[in-house]
Amino acid sequence: MRRLYRLSDKISKLVPASRTHAAKARTSGAARPAEAQASTAAAADERGPAREARGGPEQQQAVLKYVIANVPHAIFWKDRQGRFLGGNQNFLNDTNTKVLENLVGKTDFDVWGRRNDVEFFVKVDREVMERGTPMLDIEEPLLRPDGQRRVLLTSKVPLRDERGEVTGLLGIYADITERKQMEIELQKAKEAADAAARAKGEFLTVMSHELRTPLSLILGPIDSLLSSSDEPLSPRVRADLERVQRSGRRLRRLVDDVLDYQKIEAGKMQIHREAVDVGQLVADMVEEARPAAERGGIQLSIQVDPALQTVALDRRKFEKIALNLLGNALKFTPPGGRVAVDVRALDAMFELSVEDTGPGIPADKRHLLFQKFQQIDASATRKHEGTGIGLSLVKELTELMGGTPGVESEPGTGSRFFVRLPRAAEGAGATRTAGAPGPAGAQEAPASQDAPASHEPRDALRALGSPGRSACAAEPAPRARDERRAGEHPSSRARVLVVEDNPDMASYLESVLSPEHEVTLAANGREAIESIRAARPEVVVSDVMMPEMDGFELVGRLKGDPELRDIPILLLTARASRGEAVVGLEVGADDYVSKPFDPLELRARVRAAERLHRAYLELAAKNRELAAALARLSETQEELLQAGKMAAIGTLVAGMSHEMNNPVSVILMNAQHLLRRQRRGHGLPDEAALLKVLATIERQANRCSELVTALLEYARGKPIGREPCDVREALRRAVDLSAPRARERRVHLEASSAAALPAVLVNTSQLDSALLNVIGNALDASPHGGTVVVGARPFPHGEVHGVEIDVRDTGCGIRAEDLSRIFEPFFTTKPPGQGTGLGLSLTHRFITEHQGSIRVESQPGEGTTVRMWLPAMPSDGAS
Repeated sequence: MRRLYRLSDKISKLVPASRTHAAKARTSGAARPAEAQASTAAAADERGPAREARGGPEQQQAVLKYVIANVPHAIFWKDRQGRFLGGNQNFLNDTNTKVLENLVGKTDFDVWGRRNDVEFFVKVDREVMERGTPMLDIEEPLLRPDGQRRVLLTSKVPLRDERGEVTGLLGIYADITERKQMEIELQKAKEAADAAARAKGEFLTVMSHELRTPLSLILGPIDSLLSSSDEPLSPRVRADLERVQRSGRRLRRLVDDVLDYQKIEAGKMQIHREAVDVGQLVADMVEEARPAAERGGIQLSIQVDPALQTVALDRRKFEKIALNLLGNALKFTPPGGRVAVDVRALDAMFELSVEDTGPGIPADKRHLLFQKFQQIDASATRKHEGTGIGLSLVKELTELMGGTPGVESEPGTGSRFFVRLPRAAEGAGATRTAGAPGPAGAQEAPASQDAPASHEPRDALRALGSPGRSACAAEPAPRARDERRAGEHPSSRARVLVVEDNPDMASYLESVLSPEHEVTLAANGREAIESIRAARPEVVVSDVMMPEMDGFELVGRLKGDPELRDIPILLLTARASRGEAVVGLEVGADDYVSKPFDPLELRARVRAAERLHRAYLELAAKNRELAAALARLSETQEELLQAGKMAAIGTLVAGMSHEMNNPVSVILMNAQHLLRRQRRGHGLPDEAALLKVLATIERQANRCSELVTALLEYARGKPIGREPCDVREALRRAVDLSAPRARERRVHLEASSAAALPAVLVNTSQLDSALLNVIGNALDASPHGGTVVVGARPFPHGEVHGVEIDVRDTGCGIRAEDLSRIFEPFFTTKPPGQGTGLGLSLTHRFITEHQGSIRVESQPGEGTTVRMWLPAMPSDGAS
């Protein structure tokens, strides 16, 4: 906060008024409010120095006022007795002072609330004024008048008069409460991060050492078995042991890398220099890697500068550097490419470079190369395996030995990686520790006792070309064996497709599954889809991280294809987190197994997936059979429906023929009677007889008309329109129209309705027809002297309000076996010629079309009650 001091120092030199105030305060005890307000910055004209200056001092005063009024900090000044002479608006706000005159003349004891804070302020003020020297960046705790606890960063400078005597002080402070809180939180976070880093380092160190013991017990016996000539091994056993040996050595290299990196991070990695013929050492390593290069179709060359002799370096560290550079070059160089190794002298340094004709590295990715755990392609579809430690370890070890790493690359052309190291121990130190460079000229130290045997780098170089290094893997034997096996003769065993880019793992999976299944291999998702389209497997076992197309995309492609979605997919991955499993299952995988896995469990899961697929196929076949049966059933149903329609038409025709035959016969007989009399010359009968005949003809013709009208109404569709209807009025109309018929039959007809009924929304003419049908049936069923009562009342169905209309008679009733048929078209309990059987059917249709209900209650000999319910019209009148 030096800028606070610089600002306060400048302001103090521009405050002549402060000396005047000090003098006035000494003589009068306090500055007069008007004078204080006129001479302080808090009352300054905030328009700034834009106005025309009238002289040097006036212009300085204008600048001073503008600065004090607009600076983002609080500013105050006091006299020698600690009384406030002025302050800017920020200070007034902090002291909860509304106007300046309320501040002038007061002390810290008057302004601030907490005595401990005030005593600290006074102590600092006294020290500044007694010594006459500024005090900068003072952290002062403060309890503000509003109760807030704050931390201030304050700078205070003395104010002097013309004689140079201290007359007071000027202070400026910034509120750093939030910053202090952040510093505390950052410190806690740093301590937590340091503790986590220490715990991680200790854990990795312990785990790495713990892993080396079982690895040694695994690799030792395997090496002995493979090198022993006492008992010959079968080809299959030898292949399995070699696969275990390669994987174990690779794991040991990874453990060593983790240990080395942890030592570097902990500052415990030491450099043990010795005299090394670096040219011969590199040449030997290149020769060890040559078989791997040849298997990958890569041309490998080396050039050594004759001028380069023995140099002082740490052999183990240098071998690790060379191994990583050479291994990366072979891994990323495609078949037919070249890798050139060059060792040459450069004055006091020497350079090891490895140049390849690989894909090159984009310029925007090169900054990632020497960072730990960073890879150019870290996606799930990357083509090359790796941890991202190798090149970062190269950088750390090179710098630890006093050298520098570098890279030159052109995308599409290739890359050149190099390290430059000192040729002698001088300047770098014979023994150095990571993070603690040793003194120049230190004596060479013997090789570390825990340095690995010289065969380990050679083992690693030989493993470069083994299965598991995708760029150099030149053993497609498992896939070729499957192709030959598939072409020799068909197998009755279930077909399993294994999708795995690591040849060692693919070969192992084949050995686990082949005793029970016909196994086919694919190196990535794209190859898997091609293989599946060529020959459908029963089960797919797939890795997740693969080049070109990963396991998740493969699952999505298969499950999105209607022809392939039935194939069960088992994902097999080294990522054992719950989140990975959830993602795999959500994209459509049927099962998820984490590496390392139990072979018995894997076989069991594959068998379960096979059973699932077989059950699915059986179910699909049953579904196809069911679909065919449904199609046949649909055809039969259509035929039956057509036959039913024809039967219904036959029934209709028969019923109508029967109903129409009687009135037509009567009409015909009477007409023929009149015609015969006319032909015989008898003439027409007397007027009474003629009227009787004509009345009979009219009655029977009306009967035919009624039959036709009823039939047309039954065939008609839904009503076109509906309107609000008063149920009481509809009942009155129906009773009035039915009264002559009731009198003719000598039946007592009465109506009884509630005083208030809700309106209904119906087709009025159909409601009238329905009421006339039901009342007519009741009159027909009632004997002479019987009674028919028609009534209506409000009646809710659940939460729906409505109206119930009852028609009750004292007739003969209806038999139980006939009750279930009374709404069928053409069914009637009346004698032949007295009913069409359509009245109640039409009434039932009308009621149901209006979302109502109708039911009939009857006991033989006790009469019948027909109850019709219709919903009330909505309050808004909408249908």
